[in-house]
Amino acid sequence: MAKKYENMIHVFEPEDASFGEWSNSPQFYLHGEKAIPGSNLTAGFQVIKGPVVLEDEPICHREEETMFFLGAQLPDVFSSFDAEIHFYMGPSLDRLEKIVITEPTAVRVPKDYWHGPLKFVRVDKPILFQAAMFTGKPGYLKKVQTSDGELTEFIEGEAHRKPHEGERKSVPWTVVNEDGVEQYTDTGAYDESKAPYWEDCVRVPGYTPIYYSDATTLKAPKPELSRDIAKSVLAFPKEVTDWGDWMPNPKVYLRGQTYMEDAQYHIGWQVFTGANDMEEPHFHQGKDEYLFFMGANPMDPTEFDASIDIMIGDDPDHMESYHIDRPSVIRFPPNVWHCPIKFRSMKKPLMFQAAFQDGVWGTITRSKGPEGASQKQYFSRKYTYDYMGDNVRRCKFNEDKVCIICGKCFPKFDELMKEDNEKAKQG
Repeated sequence: MAKKYENMIHVFEPEDASFGEWSNSPQFYLHGEKAIPGSNLTAGFQVIKGPVVLEDEPICHREEETMFFLGAQLPDVFSSFDAEIHFYMGPSLDRLEKIVITEPTAVRVPKDYWHGPLKFVRVDKPILFQAAMFTGKPGYLKKVQTSDGELTEFIEGEAHRKPHEGERKSVPWTVVNEDGVEQYTDTGAYDESKAPYWEDCVRVPGYTPIYYSDATTLKAPKPELSRDIAKSVLAFPKEVTDWGDWMPNPKVYLRGQTYMEDAQYHIGWQVFTGANDMEEPHFHQGKDEYLFFMGANPMDPTEFDASIDIMIGDDPDHMESYHIDRPSVIRFPPNVWHCPIKFRSMKKPLMFQAAFQDGVWGTITRSKGPEGASQKQYFSRKYTYDYMGDNVRRCKFNEDKVCIICGKCFPKFDELMKEDNEKAKQG
């Protein structure tokens, strides 16, 4: 008998990406609704190996998008970064701004913002590039000029609408901070030891976005960004956490609005090298979460050899076990209970990615209600539901600090296993 949430799991098939010397193959891609019913996320796991221009003129999406530029060696996307990328973005075609990327970076593209071209100017080490779009049916707008006047052309997915018949040309666009510099760095310009410290990137009153850090030696100053654009660019901080030997450092996260003002995405790139148990049963409200499991080598994510079990259900009393033994992604719509996740038989490093479609990540768990609660209360007190999230969670050791789940207060894996064994003996 089929399990209730079986169709929420998509097993990746390697895709040929032999588009040129600049493109690494194979690659994985989550193709929205084509992969998972109801999916509102399209995301690629691409590696760029050489200079290339992707989209040579500005386009626009009706949906939120976030782009990531990282070194293509996990987990250390910092020491493996050696490239320069130019990206253009703005609220209109006459207000584009030039963003120069010379370090691991996230760029939020708000819906209806024009963006492009995307120029990989220098790629001396492969770049892990991920564009995550909040739609199951990707498409874009492009403005062109025709013999009949201006035309706004909408192209949806692979079913491209036929362009207007007759001659057409691009609509002019303007870069307001264009400085004429074609290349700002040479090989080895980025010094990963100078990456921003995570505490300096946590947003507090009076916070100034760290969109360019001091970690790169420049031949010419980068063009300044307006406050409107700067708040959507994050020079990633290098995180060092204490989860255990099974999760090596350093780590890189977009911790939603903890790091980026108005962010609508919360995502990390974690590498697991040993067995572990994660989380207790919980659900999320309002937004989808996607869990990705694939090989930890971005050059070949098919290098997968692990055994994973995860519980999914309508509530903690009605959970089913699902088994993952191939590169996969699971979609969790709002209010669907999931976890724990048990990672077993970890024969090759695994890349685990939890992607939450909101700028504030939080879980809701269940516990028994207070003893002796009155049955005459308006609301049932059989259970209580507890919320814990980025917007309320503080450090256990210093409540003046925001918790980034560094792991210092986590029980060690062998302690958890000892506790599980004792519970099993008791019955």
